[in-house]
Amino acid sequence: MQGASITTDELWFPKVTALIPCYNSAAFIDRTLESLAAQTWPNLEILIGEDCSTDDTLSIVSAFAARRTDVRILRRDTNLGWLRNCNDLMANASGELMFFAFHDDAIEPTYIEKLVEALRDTPDAVLAYTDMVLFHPDGRQETKTFEALSNSRGALSRGLVMGGQATDWWIPNRGLFRSWAFQRVGGIKPNAQGEFSADWTWLLHLSLLGPFVRVPETLCRKYFQKTSLSRNWAFSRAQWRALRRAGIREVWNSTLDLPRRLILAAYIGLNLARLETLWRRAVGAARR
Repeated sequence: MQGASITTDELWFPKVTALIPCYNSAAFIDRTLESLAAQTWPNLEILIGEDCSTDDTLSIVSAFAARRTDVRILRRDTNLGWLRNCNDLMANASGELMFFAFHDDAIEPTYIEKLVEALRDTPDAVLAYTDMVLFHPDGRQETKTFEALSNSRGALSRGLVMGGQATDWWIPNRGLFRSWAFQRVGGIKPNAQGEFSADWTWLLHLSLLGPFVRVPETLCRKYFQKTSLSRNWAFSRAQWRALRRAGIREVWNSTLDLPRRLILAAYIGLNLARLETLWRRAVGAARR
């Protein structure tokens, strides 16, 4: 790819909305905002959902918005939580494409440019994403890639990959996706246990709408915080069961024909039960 070759003269020059759901992120959100300000893609909207933070987050994002004309802040009256905050941001976005710029992530300057090019070159793709560097609270870092969809052909094949929770399935949730997909899926939905792994059911349904395209460059940085939501889930039996039911629900509400829906729903039910067993064994072993 030649990301730097994209200009305003291209036939397709979509508006892109960066979605920032934030809460109590004063200690690290500057890094996210600065990475967005450095983007080489000029047709950009930055939409911030400030979720009633109790620290200086509002002051920081307000100062950032005051210096730019492409920023909107949606200040919440009550705390929505990350899921409802994300859905409301997507509902208010004006871009043809959008992506989650989570408040503890940062992206390289050509991130949007390269992903727009990937979607332009693959018109049937619903989402494009890059590799990632993951920073742990203890200082460790590792490069993360998600290649499991590389050889998938067709919606059922993609659904089996995502439905099986292939390793690092969550990486595409930092990707650039077409706005119509939000309307088609209906947003990120809670399950019977609330927000537990709700991004998985979201990505599962997206994968049934069209291909995911991997741009094999490390253009995203994920910084785990000690307070990161996913690090504090209990992964209880009730949560796993709720997740299985939610995954099956997304499959059943998809446009797959009946035979493929039956295959994928059965696979999700069996595979997540297996993953639950493995997880509980691993936790038990760690406690001994």
